[in-house]
Amino acid sequence: MWDPSMFVETKTYAESPAESESQQPLTGFESQYQLPYVKTSDNPIRLINYPDAKDVSLAELKAFIYEDDTDKQLYIFGVRMCGHFAEEVHNNAERAGINSAVVIVDFVDGSAPHALNAFQTTDYGLVYIDCTGVTKNPIAFEEWLYDLIRPIGQDRMAYVEMNKPYGTINLDKAELPDYSFYVGFARGWSIIANYTFKPPGIVSNIQIFW
Repeated sequence: MWDPSMFVETKTYAESPAESESQQPLTGFESQYQLPYVKTSDNPIRLINYPDAKDVSLAELKAFIYEDDTDKQLYIFGVRMCGHFAEEVHNNAERAGINSAVVIVDFVDGSAPHALNAFQTTDYGLVYIDCTGVTKNPIAFEEWLYDLIRPIGQDRMAYVEMNKPYGTINLDKAELPDYSFYVGFARGWSIIANYTFKPPGIVSNIQIFW
């Protein structure tokens, strides 16, 4: 029997607890505040919100994500990790007039939390986006160079539900944000030779910061 926990199309990476440790919430400001999570040691995620930002359609969101180049940056452990990518996408989206959130996901196995983004679309409701870049190793570096000429880069729609595997799909193939779409899409991966699979984490907690 097929098990969706067997496969995941994702390029997110585990971080050590020391690098992704939580902090006590800091006093916020009207348009800028810090999350109770850090990107790297002593470097909290800083969100900048704009009062004129609004919810947009899924098509408009995809157009923005394609245009945004956050995902083209390299993932470098201890220097530029998932929190950096989530912070940058959030602040870029708000600056472009799109309401955005940063999401912190915890996993059942106790591995380090993962940061991504969320958007409340006008036609499909809550949509998760993961733009974490590739790691800096020979194979991933070649993938990164190749992705520079591709329109989608590392942009992915993420699928996040409690007690289910965390998954992503390349944004150009992600037609719907529903988890059932991810399950159906993942079922067909076993016959697609050009995908690399990685066991996903089971989500134990979801925090959304707008």
